[in-house]
Amino acid sequence: MVKGIYRQLSYLTHGELTLLFRILEKLSRSQDQDSLRKEISQDLLTLLNSDFLASYIWNPDRQVFEHVVYLNMSPDNLARYETYYQFHDPITPALQKRRRATLVCEVIPQKELEKTEFFNDFLMKDGLHHGINVYAYDGDLNIGDLRIWRAKNRPDFGKREAALLDIILPYFRNALRNVRNISMASESEKFWQHLLADTDTALFLFDDKGNLIFRNKNATSIQETLSDNDYKAFYNRVCLMAKGDLSVTQWGPYFLSVLTLLFPPHDSRPVTAVMAYQARPSKIDCYSLVSRWRLSSREAQICLLVCKGLTDQEIASVLGISFSTVRTHLKRIFTKLDVTTRSELIYVLIGEMVEISF
Repeated sequence: MVKGIYRQLSYLTHGELTLLFRILEKLSRSQDQDSLRKEISQDLLTLLNSDFLASYIWNPDRQVFEHVVYLNMSPDNLARYETYYQFHDPITPALQKRRRATLVCEVIPQKELEKTEFFNDFLMKDGLHHGINVYAYDGDLNIGDLRIWRAKNRPDFGKREAALLDIILPYFRNALRNVRNISMASESEKFWQHLLADTDTALFLFDDKGNLIFRNKNATSIQETLSDNDYKAFYNRVCLMAKGDLSVTQWGPYFLSVLTLLFPPHDSRPVTAVMAYQARPSKIDCYSLVSRWRLSSREAQICLLVCKGLTDQEIASVLGISFSTVRTHLKRIFTKLDVTTRSELIYVLIGEMVEISF
């Protein structure tokens, strides 16, 4: 088969070879799936001496062809294909099974095709008569196709056109596969960024070989906050966690946790997620003081201002009350909390909320 392909190539003109290599060069660029197909469409028609082109992407979840790119065909007619005729198509299921360029007449005789609703009410609406298709696969998944057609007054396709499409096919397949992989990675990154967007949790994702494949913005900010040496030590602990070493689950102010899960949204590869977060400092407010110590709202306010370091005169000014009223409230507070000084008061209020190490 390979010898046959290159035998056909030997008959190409200089201009045809230039077109072929231009198509291959365009497919080597990183583009989205629509752009790369549009880029090569006109060159394909010229190289194959053809009149019409349509190219679809197969959606395995919905079991439909979609995202059409086309030349010299009616958008309205293609819309009818997507809503009706692709479900009443006598040729594509057979062509799709072949992993090489295939003439339509190889799967159905031309006379039989011309008797079908598909031919008379769809193909002939745009003047399509002779066809050749090729389908690109990533493993067992159809990821895109090229459907080339000629008008009725033109000869059918032959071995030359099939050989050219078979040469183009691996480049076309690789281009679509690369775009698909990039798209999946992008969707996954958006998923993970969105998942923890409203938290302070840093997320590190590792593949099954231990390679870092993603970190969110919070993880990046840790590196920006720590010194180089500290970040190396921190990241080393994260990597050990990813490998299953759970002997230490805290580094400095960060608590670490790990879990294994599947890589969303379209992949089934396992990934290991290591999350790092800082325990939020405990907070005291009026409500907690009233509930814990049975203080009045005003007494709770004064306690908070004492903890902030304000003097009695400053507290009076902030609350709009007299100096003597502040002193009266403080005496009641001291009694309720069984303290005699402001320092003791502050210690009682916050001593249970923090660990003091000496």
